[in-house]
Amino acid sequence: MPRDLDVVIWGATGYTGELAVAYLLGDESRIRSFPCEQPAAPADLRWAVAGRSRSKLEALGAGVETIVCDADDKAGIEAFVKRARVVIGFAGPFQKYSDQVVEACAKYGTHWCDITGEIIWTRSLIDRFGDRARANGACIVNLCGYDSIPSDLGTLFAINALRSRAEYPLSPIRSVVNYQMGLEGGGGGSLQTMLVGMTEPMQLSGGVDRADPFLLGGEPAGGAREEDRPMKDAYFDAALDSWIGPFIMQGVNPLAVRRSSALLEYGSQFNYREVTACRNEEEAQRSVKFVNAPARPEELRRMIEEGKLPQPGEGPSPEARALARFQSTLVACNEAGESVTVTVTGAEVAYEETAKMAVEAGLALVYEGASCPGVVSGGGFLTPAACMGTVLIQRLHRAGIRFDVVSDAARRPAAEYAGEAIARFWAAEE
Repeated sequence: MPRDLDVVIWGATGYTGELAVAYLLGDESRIRSFPCEQPAAPADLRWAVAGRSRSKLEALGAGVETIVCDADDKAGIEAFVKRARVVIGFAGPFQKYSDQVVEACAKYGTHWCDITGEIIWTRSLIDRFGDRARANGACIVNLCGYDSIPSDLGTLFAINALRSRAEYPLSPIRSVVNYQMGLEGGGGGSLQTMLVGMTEPMQLSGGVDRADPFLLGGEPAGGAREEDRPMKDAYFDAALDSWIGPFIMQGVNPLAVRRSSALLEYGSQFNYREVTACRNEEEAQRSVKFVNAPARPEELRRMIEEGKLPQPGEGPSPEARALARFQSTLVACNEAGESVTVTVTGAEVAYEETAKMAVEAGLALVYEGASCPGVVSGGGFLTPAACMGTVLIQRLHRAGIRFDVVSDAARRPAAEYAGEAIARFWAAEE
C-alpha cells in the first residue's frame, strides 16, 4: 500500500516525546546534554507528530503534520498507521497508551520502535501479535531507549569485537558482564509506568511465569542457573577496585539481551549479567535497598501528590540534564577463555539520549532498511540487536553515542581494562 509518511512520532507531547521532536528539528534550546546544531531529520524525511491534544502538538512548532488521536481510537490509529513506514512510540505507560498502535502496526506491516521498559507488556505483545507481525513483514522493536539499547547493542558490539580479535573466533560466547554508571533522575512518566505495572498487571498466557529470567527467550541448555537470577547483594570487587551493587534495570535489560542471544545464537550456555558500579559502599547498599524493598504503590502516590516525586509530564530540569553522562562497561568472554572489554558512552541517558536512540532506530528502518537484518529476514518481534544490529550501532556512534573497544594487544585481564574505564568515568564526574 502507498505510504505518504516515513515516520510518525506517537506521544510527541510527552516529556521524552518532546525531546525526540527537538532532536529531529535540531532544537538546541531543548537538548542540553549533547550538541544538537543540525536537525537529525533529513530534508526529505516525511514525518508527523501524533497525540491527544492538538494545542500541545501545535505548540511543539515542528512545522509538520499534526495527527490528533486518542489511545483508544482504533479507527484513528489505523488511519495513520496505514500511512506510515515507521511509528516511533513515546506514549507510556505503553500497555495503556500504545497497545492498539502496536496491534495496528502488526496488522498493516508498519515498523514500530519504542522506549518501553515494560517487559510483561512486551511478552504479551509477542504472544498476541507475533505471528501477525511476521506474516505482514512488520518489524516490532520494543526497548529502543536506555531500556535497552546500551545493554543490547553494547553486548552485540562486545561480542563482535571479541570474535574479530579472538584466536578462536568460532568459540561460543560464555558471558557478558555489563557495569552500568550514570543513570540519573527519574520522571513522572516512569513513575506512572511503575504504578500501572504494580496495580494493573498484564495477563499472560496460562502457565507463563512472570518472574522467569528468560521470559523473552534465550534459556540456556539445561535451564536457568543461579547466575541468571537477579542480583540482590552488594560486594567489593578487588579486581575492579570498585563497589558493585544491583542495577535498577536488571529486571528489564538482561531479558532483552537474552532474547537477542536466542535470535542471534551467542552460545548455548550464554550468560548476561548487569550490575551497577558504585563510588562507595554506601551507594552500593542504597542500590540493594532499592531493588529488595521498593516503595509500595500507595507510598508512591502520596509522594507524587505531596510534590516529593514528579508528576506525569515532569522530569529532570534542563540544567540537571546538561550535566549528566552515562557509561556502560562490558566484558565479553568466550568458551576458550578469551575476553574483550568495550564501553558505550554518552550524555544524559534517561531522556535525551533515549530520545536519540529511538529516533535513530526509526531512521535506520527508513533509510537503511535493506541493510537491517530484521527487515531482510521478514520482520516480527525483534530486539534492537537482532533487527538493526551494526547499522544502528554505526548510526548512534556517528550521532555521539560512542561504542569503543578499550582492550589492547597486551591481553591483560579483562577486569583491569574494565576497572580503568570505570575509574576514568568517575574521575571525569568529579
